[in-house]
Amino acid sequence: MPQDDPTLAVVIPAGGGGTRLWPRSRQATPKQFLDIVSERTMLQETADRVRALVPPERLFIITNARHVAPVREQLPDVPPENIVGEPQGRDSAPAIGLMAAVLETRLGPDAVMAVLPADHVIPHDEHFRDILRLAASVAQDGWLVTLGIPPTGPDTGFGYIQSGETIREEQGLAVRRVRQFKEKPKRDVAEQYLREGGYFWNAGMYIVTVGTLRALYRAHLPQMEAGFARIADALGTPQEEQTLRRVFPTLEKVSIDYGISEKAEKVAVVPADIGWNDVGSWARLAEVLAESGHEAENIVVGQHIGVDTQGALIYSPHRLIATIGLSDIIVIDTPDATLICPKSRSEDVKQVVEELKARGQHELL
Repeated sequence: MPQDDPTLAVVIPAGGGGTRLWPRSRQATPKQFLDIVSERTMLQETADRVRALVPPERLFIITNARHVAPVREQLPDVPPENIVGEPQGRDSAPAIGLMAAVLETRLGPDAVMAVLPADHVIPHDEHFRDILRLAASVAQDGWLVTLGIPPTGPDTGFGYIQSGETIREEQGLAVRRVRQFKEKPKRDVAEQYLREGGYFWNAGMYIVTVGTLRALYRAHLPQMEAGFARIADALGTPQEEQTLRRVFPTLEKVSIDYGISEKAEKVAVVPADIGWNDVGSWARLAEVLAESGHEAENIVVGQHIGVDTQGALIYSPHRLIATIGLSDIIVIDTPDATLICPKSRSEDVKQVVEELKARGQHELL
């Protein structure tokens, strides 16, 4: 497949809330719009990663309607009509299905769409692009292709993909049939997956032709597909925005994993050893920053004095943070809120966000 395959388009879902990275990630600026890993935002890095594969004209972003302006600001070379704003979040199946309808109108049913979420860290860029090229080729044979991340431990925060026989192999890359998708397991089950082998983390990346995906929606989510058809008919007309606002909120709130991929018959997985991380919590961010060359004792962004302090993640660009006798602690200091917690409890930050909602303190969300 050539470097720039004219049949390939990239869809970047950028609508997540990033609540577990509060207080830096907020409703107005969730994590995909922040420079938390490098000097570029996560959205910009996602787009940069595929620029060798597709030109800006075949890069599409779906985000919350209130975030359309930040997307345009961060990706000024992407045509404005390629940025679609959801009136409200309805999970991944409505978002991705809508983009399939948009791409069919713009590029036709034979176009291959690679769905690559905006909040992933993937340091092995070139290898990732090689995998995408292979996946796109397999997708042209009618497969729904996903990328499977080789697990580095019995993580209970991810869904798993159980793989079967190899259906294609090229340049050391294997494509395997998917036996089944597994929900987030308990630790003992995750440990069993690792002992058995053939299991991969589900990173939520899909490569499929537009025609194949729309056929899967017609088969498994027919009411949703009918809504997409109404929206597609209005694209490019004065009724486009009104139709989107009227129809999209009526679509079933469901993930593409549950609504489509778990029910499809012809599903393949490409094992992707690409250094992937979803940066779903402050502890995961600490892992990413440690791997990227930050000092081993503590990871500091801003000002910090640590006395007998090890394994800390400190974010404080506005003022000095001093710690004494602490291990594996997280301190995130912003102008209006400060988070302090052990690394082991970083997944529970979303509970703070829920409490703020319950208190009606929306200015801090």
